[in-house]
Amino acid sequence: MNGDARTWRRAGAALVVLLFAVGAGVFVVLEHHGTPERAAWKLVWADEFQGSTVDPANWVVEHESTYGDGGGQIACLMNRPENVTVADGVLRLTARREGDPLPCGSGTDDRFPQGRAYSSAHLSTKGLHEWTYARFEMRAELPVRKGISKGMWPAFWARPTAGGTGEIDVLEAVGSGSGDQEFDKAYQTIWYDYVGTHEKQANAYSFPAGEGPGEGMHTYAVDWSPTSIVWSIDGQQVYERTGETTGWLGSAFSKPFYLRLNLAVGGSWPGDPTADTEFPSSYDIDYVRVYQRS
Repeated sequence: MNGDARTWRRAGAALVVLLFAVGAGVFVVLEHHGTPERAAWKLVWADEFQGSTVDPANWVVEHESTYGDGGGQIACLMNRPENVTVADGVLRLTARREGDPLPCGSGTDDRFPQGRAYSSAHLSTKGLHEWTYARFEMRAELPVRKGISKGMWPAFWARPTAGGTGEIDVLEAVGSGSGDQEFDKAYQTIWYDYVGTHEKQANAYSFPAGEGPGEGMHTYAVDWSPTSIVWSIDGQQVYERTGETTGWLGSAFSKPFYLRLNLAVGGSWPGDPTADTEFPSSYDIDYVRVYQRS
């Protein structure tokens, strides 16, 4: 990171100033709308994507993987330049429509025995980095443009290292086909498990016209503490869950979590791509940072 000070402003919202003392790896968030200062956070891990390849000390990249089949996803996840690149300070995950079917996985691909028509990418810090209580922050531009992105499903999320209960979706978005309105939304969600023991709790944030998640870089963050999980976009709080609203927050979110970045194609939520979906389609990530309270 450079030793600089950065200021974000959002039209129509209260002023939020993020002061970065980068040399010490600490920043303080001052919110000038009648709420008290937040505690200082210390930068404990980051990837600014300044090199020319994915750093294997930071990320595991799925290769020839069918992860996501359970949710109806249809891409083969690949670790190759066509799907994963780092250049000019940006990590780019690219979904492609393949000209020839792409063999995927080490065994028989029961759903696509002739190979998959789509490829994409999935990265995680599993086995490399994990945190209990932290601020997870990412700045990115998403491939969810109006009318031409049906089937795209970018996400930034966290799962428990040891498996079991708990999932924090810092960000999810789904693409747009003709007449769809999903292109202007970002979703924030927590799950207990996937069998409905407790209902997921979710929020949808609608961007102002002309400022959607596919129309430029935005900053997505979650502040996770023992008593609350708070989501923000461009410094503006958009959702909060506490022990009062979520009785199972303590039991599901009191253990180490690792991070995932992925661009899914198809699935039960976004549906499959259509003839109008533009390929290649890219998820551009400026940085990922993790802070913990000092």
